[in-house]
Amino acid sequence: MFRSRPVLLFLGACFAAIFLILAGLFRPLGDLGRRLTLPLVRFFSDQTTRILGTDMPHGNTFSSESLAKLQERLRLLSVDSARLSALEEENKNLRAQAKFLSSSGYDSVGARVISRDLSAGRALLLIDRGLRDGIESGQAVITRDGIFIGHILSLKEQVATIELLSDPQSRVAASVVGGEGLIGVVEGRGNGAAMLNFIPSSEQIIRDQIVVTAGGANKIPKNLPLGIVNAVQGKSTDPFLTATIEPLVPLDALVLVSILRPSVLKPAL
Repeated sequence: MFRSRPVLLFLGACFAAIFLILAGLFRPLGDLGRRLTLPLVRFFSDQTTRILGTDMPHGNTFSSESLAKLQERLRLLSVDSARLSALEEENKNLRAQAKFLSSSGYDSVGARVISRDLSAGRALLLIDRGLRDGIESGQAVITRDGIFIGHILSLKEQVATIELLSDPQSRVAASVVGGEGLIGVVEGRGNGAAMLNFIPSSEQIIRDQIVVTAGGANKIPKNLPLGIVNAVQGKSTDPFLTATIEPLVPLDALVLVSILRPSVLKPAL
């Protein structure tokens, strides 16, 4: 009897609560609870939106204006990267030229290639140095490593034209590394090719020998590398042999060159 009283009280309370809920008597308390918790809910909602939605366009899509700005930034970064690469390559070339000149004792004038003329079989370069820089016709032109590529053909006040080794009108007295004196003349054939002609058949010249300038001309020093022997043509009974010469650098891709001055063609004492 006593054990059933709490159960009856509990059941009665439950029925009473259900009746009050159905009657709507607890609605003011629910409204009060919602009003009290609403600021807290809004606070956490705003914080979540701020964390997850910072810098994100509405609807997770980029507007045309945002895309245009991003594309412009990408373009500027690409331009900066290209400029940096060009400056690094130019700096590398200048250091190599300075190293060669300091070790050889030659003086020079650095120049930049500003245009190329490869039409009608010619092989000419225009550089940004001229008469005002002390340049003279016939002076030797070399790469950063001291490789002979041609000579000054003509000049104006601020520019000069280089006749490359491969130009059909180019003629350079040549020898080989370790050889004594003149062994032939390197003549241009166009399209980056050159030939070593008038080689006496008594000369022992073979494939892969390095051909160098023979000197003699008062503006072209001796022992500047010209190219490498690719093949030798002719018979021992012929008075002269010929050899195809492969340039040591791509002559159509030169950017920076140096012109040797005539007053210091010989190494400094």
